[in-house]
Amino acid sequence: MLTDTSASSKFHRVPRCGFLRLGLLILAVTAGGCVHTGPIKQIEKLDSASETADILVMTPDVRYYELTASGVPELQPQWTDSARTHFAEALVQFANDNRVQIRSLPEQSSLTDLEISYQKLYSAVGSTILRRYYGEIKLPTKKDNFDWTLGPGVAAIGEKYGADYALFTYYREWQASGGRMALSFFAALAGVGLVTGGEIGFASLIDLRTGDIVWFNKLTPGTGELRDPESARQTVDKLLRYLPSKA
Repeated sequence: MLTDTSASSKFHRVPRCGFLRLGLLILAVTAGGCVHTGPIKQIEKLDSASETADILVMTPDVRYYELTASGVPELQPQWTDSARTHFAEALVQFANDNRVQIRSLPEQSSLTDLEISYQKLYSAVGSTILRRYYGEIKLPTKKDNFDWTLGPGVAAIGEKYGADYALFTYYREWQASGGRMALSFFAALAGVGLVTGGEIGFASLIDLRTGDIVWFNKLTPGTGELRDPESARQTVDKLLRYLPSKA
């Protein structure tokens, strides 16, 4: 099972600047006039010297937060653990239903520094893709072509696990507390809008021989929920729609 046991049993505060960056991601993706809305496919099918193409599923980067009345997001370990469990189960179900050959990483506590560093690098690269490719403010050198990579060093992970590709997934959701909802109500009476929640989800397929991102997809805002099995299955189906296969 794809689980991450690193969540603490206590709530954690996230720096306000982190929440602001998350809000900017939402604005970038949902802003009007975006040219790119669907999945990006650099390949039509998986390529492998063997009969099957193995996809290594990296530990899903999933977290749930609650917004306090003042707007500070606090990590919710119980929500997060539940979401990670259902997300992992939904990934396995998706693979079975679509005849995708996947293998899972060991428990998070058993990963090497190299594997953890690439998971962190992917989160940063994926967030940049949302802002600079799907969003209106694009990088000059990448606005007309999808050319993103994690670098050739990621090949060491493919060699270690005998995999051709790696699937990286990222999901964040934050929901308003009762205090936040009450404050937003009174703020609305005064003509002021407050953030009361949202989510971001995206996934990428990485060619482990080159490090190139050969497929990328994002969730449409308002369509994700991972805290129950059926909703998690629907979310994963949307996120991994049009994932290339060997056939």
